[in-house]
Formats: sequence, structure tokens, C-alpha cells
Amino acid sequence: MRFSSTVDSLSRENRYLRRINALLAVGLCLSTLGVLLLYDKAPSLVMRSSRGLEIVNLTPLKQTAPDLNQAVALMLKARLDTDTISPEVYLSDRQRVLRQEEQREFKSRGLSQAIVIRAVHLRDGAATAELDRVISLGEIRSAIKASVSLVFEAIEPNELNPYGLRLATLAPLGVAQASDGKPHEGENRK
Repeated sequence: MRFSSTVDSLSRENRYLRRINALLAVGLCLSTLGVLLLYDKAPSLVMRSSRGLEIVNLTPLKQTAPDLNQAVALMLKARLDTDTISPEVYLSDRQRVLRQEEQREFKSRGLSQAIVIRAVHLRDGAATAELDRVISLGEIRSAIKASVSLVFEAIEPNELNPYGLRLATLAPLGVAQASDGKPHEGENRK
């Protein structure tokens, strides 16, 4: 009697363990199937609002022409404008070094520079811009017409640079003109 009750309890325990093992195998198959079906899906964001919880689907970033124009304007101001705050956000390392050298030269001469962007023409990964460089010495200001070609590169967007673009190269197009129409030597160097 004792032996049969031990065999019965072992067989009940084995049946129980087989059922648990089968349930775990089914769970493993379902989770593997879920991973295979959902691994390349865009994540969904659940936000709390005044109406309760909402599922917000993220949309991919698509750069439009006005966004690119605004980004080009910010890159040019970061590179050429004397009073720009945090220019490193929109400049590559090489352009940052060139900007620091140019600004050091301006400060040594007591000059400051601002730019007014007249037109931007976009191409694939590059642009040309027509702008006026306003160079001032105290209260004396001189406007110089300039055309530049710039190439930008894509980076990871962040809070300070939501466009995800930064200036890679900047080169002048032709000879710059002073506001009186005469060529102005040495000012077309970027």
C-alpha cells in the first residue's frame, strides 16, 4: 500500500510537470512568433492627455524645402555671424575652427559681422545662398554682397538642432561686391 501511494504521487507530479513544460513551450513559441512578426515595426508611444491614455504613432522625419531653407539660414548665421549663440550646434569641426580664426581676426581689428540672407537655392545635400555681409566698425557699417556655396551633412537630430543638418563646407562664388558696386578685396574669403 505504501509503495503504490508513492508511485501514484510520482506519476501525478510527472503529469503536472509535463503540463507545465507544454505550457512553457507554447509560451516560448508564441513569444518567438511575436518577435519575428514585430521586430521591424515602428514603436508606438503611449501618452497621457486630458482625455486619458492615447497611442501616438511616430512618423518618420521628412525634410521639406522650408525646413531646409531654415536650416541653411541657421548654418550660415552660425558660421558667419559674430553674435551667434552656440554656433557649434550647426558647424562641423573644420568649420568651427575656421569660424574661431575669423572671429579672432575680427575682434583684433574691432570689427563685427552680421549677415542678411537674400535667397537660398537647394540641391541634393548642397545649396547656394545669396547674402549681404554687414561688417561694422563701431557705428560705421558696410554691406558687401556675397554668394556662397555650402555643403551640409546629416547628423542625428536633437533639441538644439532639430533639422539634423550641419555645415560641412562653405566656399565663395565669385568676387564679392561692396554696397557701392566696386569689388572689395579680401572679403570674399570664407
